[in-house]
Amino acid sequence: MTTPEERDDELEAPRPPGLPEGFRIEGWEVGAVIGSGGWGTVYEARTVTDGTPVAVKVLPTGALGPGQRAALGELVAREVRFSAEADHPHLVRTHAVCTVEAPELPALDGAIALVMDRAEASLKDVLDAAATGGPIADADRVLRGVAAGLAHMHDAGWVHGDLKPANVLLGPDGEVWLADFGLAAELDGTHAHLPPLGTLDHLPPEWWSQRTGAQGAVVRPTADIWAFGVLAH
Repeated sequence: MTTPEERDDELEAPRPPGLPEGFRIEGWEVGAVIGSGGWGTVYEARTVTDGTPVAVKVLPTGALGPGQRAALGELVAREVRFSAEADHPHLVRTHAVCTVEAPELPALDGAIALVMDRAEASLKDVLDAAATGGPIADADRVLRGVAAGLAHMHDAGWVHGDLKPANVLLGPDGEVWLADFGLAAELDGTHAHLPPLGTLDHLPPEWWSQRTGAQGAVVRPTADIWAFGVLAH
């Protein structure tokens, strides 16, 4: 099969300037940047009417080529459909999908915006802060939350496909959420198909030996279990 690569490389494009604090996307007001990558930028935001905190993931489309635009559209559609079909306390929710209207910012005008639950940090942030290798506070609780979210996904007939510390989010009140369902795939019997993408050191051994067919690489729930073991280790 084709060697898997990080999805950021697949969608990477020249990064546009950020949205100014106070910018409104429909009923949400954008605040500071939480994080960014090749695919776009995540902002703190609040609901204009009642101040409810959320996160807004902004995915610019203007600088993408046709293939990249199509790939991004597929990832967003998959993430939104999954969020609607597999609601669970340990899965981050996508509340709305909007279009950024910013003619004064041509690079961001028409960008896709996903409104989601806002986390305080990711598990990656926690691990990076504990670089000394010491114990992680509440590690058992976090792992139980991840396991519960994965179990619900598998019971609902889905595979996450990209479980890693950056995709485990920690909420302000102790919530543990799995996030980033752009590679989530619906099972057809015992397996699903995914593009040959992902995070290299979290992929199971069979990914390195199988061939990629027209529908992509075969993936089973056991791939998530392998990634969970890597994460726990």
